[in-house]
Amino acid sequence: MLSEFIQYLTDQIGQPYLWGGQHTELTPENYVAIIHKREDGRGKYADGTTYADASIAYCKKLFDKGATVLYAYDCSGLGMYFLQNLHHIYNDMTADGMMHKCEGVTRQGEPKRGWWVFRLTNSRATHIGYMVSDTELIEAKGRKFGVVRSKFKKSDWSQWGIPKCMYDEVVNPEPQPEPPQPELKKYIEVVGKSVRVRSKDSILGKTLFIAHKGERYELINIAPSGWYQIGTEYPESYITSKPKYTRLVEL
Repeated sequence: MLSEFIQYLTDQIGQPYLWGGQHTELTPENYVAIIHKREDGRGKYADGTTYADASIAYCKKLFDKGATVLYAYDCSGLGMYFLQNLHHIYNDMTADGMMHKCEGVTRQGEPKRGWWVFRLTNSRATHIGYMVSDTELIEAKGRKFGVVRSKFKKSDWSQWGIPKCMYDEVVNPEPQPEPPQPELKKYIEVVGKSVRVRSKDSILGKTLFIAHKGERYELINIAPSGWYQIGTEYPESYITSKPKYTRLVEL
């Protein structure tokens, strides 16, 4: 599932950010109303631009360039749409809830492909990004940026961990040897009513005993003459290979 998730994230690059967005459909007719409903009163940037106005401006640029529909996300909604809506994994969760679904959350070392990275405020995760390689991540960055792919910078993130749900596939699996197949034994089956078993591979050989229809004997060798050497109580035993008397079978 990890490779599918990374492809899904890559396909969303450039889509807009929206508070509570989880693949929220925006069109030229509805985007202003939806953004005001979600973003009004949520805050302003240092230059005085409201979050709503920043979102509207971002979407307007895309619609002016010819987009007919957009799908908006916030940071956790970007991941949760794939997990919940496409794969029915987990219920709606915040970035903090998603952090608690990870194993080995740490600030040690560097995150790897497939790990989730978190920004914390007062010990709670308030933002999440998704590592799509060992050095790059995709995130719903904000109203002015939308969904972006960027280099991982350790100073921008607080902790990272391994999402258990992403690892139902083996990444770079070691080649496994083919299991050994049982070796089939070869037998000579008597198909004629009866046939002589001889001490030599010809009719000049001494008759050792008579083999009867349906009896089977392990094949030891095939003599240059074509006769079958078979396993019996005698040191060497041979039986004709003529199809009307015998046949070779594998069991």
